[in-house]
Parts: sequence; structure tokens; C-alpha cells
Amino acid sequence: MARLLMTAMVLLLFVLEGTVVQVISPSTGGLSWMTVPRFALVCTILISMFLGRREGLYYGLAFGFLQDVLYGQVIGIYSVSMMLASYFSGMIVLLFQRGFGMVIITSILVIFGHEWLLYSMYRMFSLAPHDVQWILSSQILPTVVLNGLFTLVIYMPIRRLCKMIESKKDLSAKE
Repeated sequence: MARLLMTAMVLLLFVLEGTVVQVISPSTGGLSWMTVPRFALVCTILISMFLGRREGLYYGLAFGFLQDVLYGQVIGIYSVSMMLASYFSGMIVLLFQRGFGMVIITSILVIFGHEWLLYSMYRMFSLAPHDVQWILSSQILPTVVLNGLFTLVIYMPIRRLCKMIESKKDLSAKE
């Protein structure tokens, strides 16, 4: 039940990031920088940190594919980047303890890496119309700040759901 609830929550956040949150974007207010909500990515990163890299890889692949199909220009870019971001965040947890600060800093760094990887892949396919300096200052950094703040908000609910899933795994393993 907890796994279904978590998947439904990530799916709801995925839908919200493509619909409602786009209306309140700073670019609609006339500002020169734009933020891209990556709420599903933040959730997959946190899931990967709390449940393991394999689980994060599956969530990243699934929601990356959804992102490709619904919003992407090229199939596979978001699938690969979200899958790698989730997997590497799960790998980092193997090296350090899962403290609050480490999880937040890791999430911010992984989101930055994800955005940079996306820009690099779009640049490789000649689909990125802007130069590096503009993308970094006007899109990547504001996006990282927005999603870093969202990480602070969603940290506790995801952590609780993951603990519920882990406790159910432990109970089924003992039987």
C-alpha cells in the first residue's frame, strides 16, 4: 500500500510539474530567467537514496520515459538522464550516511548534474539554441534553486513512505 501511495504521489507531482506549476513560473511574470520544475526527479532521487539505487533506477527510467513521451523533443534523453541521476544518487548514499544535510546537498548536486547533462545532450543534437553562459545563469541555476527548495518540502513525506516500505520488506523477509 505504501509503494502504491508513493508511486501515485510521484505521478501526481509529475502531472503538476507539467500543468499547474507552469502557470506560476517566473517567465510568465516577465522575468528573464526561467525555472523548470523537476518534482518527479526530486522524488526519484530521494527514493533512490532511501530505498536503494536499483529502485531509483526503475523510478527514474519510468518517469523519464513519461517525460520523453509527453514533453520531450527526442525520445530517450530524459529517460537516460533521470535514470542516471537516480542511480548515482543511490551510489552516493553508499559512501556517506543518510543525514539531512547530505541528502539535501546530494539532491542539489544531482539536479545540477541532470540539468547540465540535458543541456549537453541537447547541444550535441543541435537542439539547444542558447550559449552556455545564458543557460547556466538563466535556466540551470534558477531550476536548481527551485527544486532544492522543493527537496526541503518533500523530504519528510518521502522519508516516511520509504521507511514504511522498508519495514514491510523487513517483515516479509523474516517470515
